[in-house]
Amino acid sequence: MYNDRVEDFLTVIKTIPSTSSHPDPASHFEVVFKDFHKDAKAANIKEVYADSFYFNDTFKTFRTIDELIPYMEETAENVQTTTVEILDVSKSDTDYYLRWKMVMEFTAKGRDIRSVSIGMTQLRFNEAGKIILHQDYWDGAEGFYQHLPYIGYFVRKVRDSL
Repeated sequence: MYNDRVEDFLTVIKTIPSTSSHPDPASHFEVVFKDFHKDAKAANIKEVYADSFYFNDTFKTFRTIDELIPYMEETAENVQTTTVEILDVSKSDTDYYLRWKMVMEFTAKGRDIRSVSIGMTQLRFNEAGKIILHQDYWDGAEGFYQHLPYIGYFVRKVRDSL
């Protein structure tokens, strides 16, 4: 399954037009992600994302705004806070790369969890300035899974044995 997602991404990225420029990709991204718990609302998501796109956050992949909105709203409702601080922005010939720090606080099985992780998001924008490619690069095991009851124990055991 993982290899299928990689191949899908490598195929689809060839079909998505390059971004020539965007006036402020970090501020655009922050409309939804600076305070995700508060800002992941349908109006903000529609302001930031095109109607169709490629989106992968390492957990899920979506192609349309109608799929993305319920996922983001539900995710935001299930955390106490999720804030993203943009640390750096880089531009290649085709894409923007935003390096960020994410702090997530949530409760799992009655346990309060505070997770801090570093990641990067690859973005492409259409001519209207909306996101048409969003690919996250971050360690979901470190940032999320290791903190969960039961499964976290096994994730930490595997990580520590490497």
